[in-house]
Amino acid sequence: MEEKRELESKQGITLFESRSFLKKISKEDKKMKKTATVFLVALLAMGFMILPANGQTKTWQLKLSHVLAPTSDYQIMGVRFAELMDQKTKGQVKISLHPAGQLGNERVAFEQLQMGAQDLAISGTPVLSAWVPEGQVFDLPYLVQTRDQGLALLNGSIGDWWRETLRQRTGVRSLGFLDYGFRQVYNKTRPIRTPEDLKGLKLRVLENPTYIATYRTLGVKATPMAYGEVYTALQQGVIDGGEANAQGYVHDKFLEVAKFFSYTSATYNPITFLINDNLYNGFPPEIRKALDEAAKESLAYQKNVARKMEDEAVETMKKAGVTITTPDLGPFVKIVRPAVWNEMMGRIPRGKELVERVAKEADALLPKR
Repeated sequence: MEEKRELESKQGITLFESRSFLKKISKEDKKMKKTATVFLVALLAMGFMILPANGQTKTWQLKLSHVLAPTSDYQIMGVRFAELMDQKTKGQVKISLHPAGQLGNERVAFEQLQMGAQDLAISGTPVLSAWVPEGQVFDLPYLVQTRDQGLALLNGSIGDWWRETLRQRTGVRSLGFLDYGFRQVYNKTRPIRTPEDLKGLKLRVLENPTYIATYRTLGVKATPMAYGEVYTALQQGVIDGGEANAQGYVHDKFLEVAKFFSYTSATYNPITFLINDNLYNGFPPEIRKALDEAAKESLAYQKNVARKMEDEAVETMKKAGVTITTPDLGPFVKIVRPAVWNEMMGRIPRGKELVERVAKEADALLPKR
């Protein structure tokens, strides 16, 4: 299929034309006929149309999915990206948005991206550790101290290495990183002021070995779970809490059922903007250029929006009666940094080399004293 997702505004392959095409195939070659049938059905089912040679402008309709609420910074970034693509391609590329896991959770969305059943998605890199386990170096507890440091690390050489590794292994291209920040602990039982307060809590964590190891080392009953199931699980008492940034906690309404929010800041959460690589490479150069530019501009826009939303979320939490705590992180660091870091060195490919490299690059990004 030379030109994937090409649409014509009014004309395309009709069912009548499809049948006529099939009749032209030799009756003796049943295997070829069956293959052609499958090809055409797939073409029609996925909304593909083939342009006649009449010089009409080609257009593409792409889907962008994510798991957060329609009020989230993911969605706002997606809307901005869609607007920019419409402007830069003069309407040739249209983007439809599918928030709140409408097209599946992050793992499902990524698998569909690989197969070409989805076009674009926003996903956390911890979920992608099943494909690139080395990427768990970004999940090391207390690797970075600030959001600016974390984002600069991802946009540096080690982030470029991860993006290229992902593309080569999976056929999915990263267009860049969002500014999510740190995942903080929220729960319905008690405020968290010391590591002791975490012990025994059943918290939903990302399905990622490093996240699970981090929270288990802190005495938590770490419970991986799809994001879309968290609210109901909190309501029903299946879990005591979870971890998210402030705006995720507010926009997905976890503050309604879990009134304690604590700035434990154990993990900085890389979030990336993804596209199927075959789809990307199949576009004409001018469309690829528009994609790259629109991604860069919308990611910069998301950064500003996310930080403003973080401040607004904190105000919402206060008005809703949420107990917010900012514990001394020193005791937390002492528990997990040697234990989980050493464990990772022996678990992932080139573990010691990668842990030392990412720590060195992260430390170099701290302000000079």
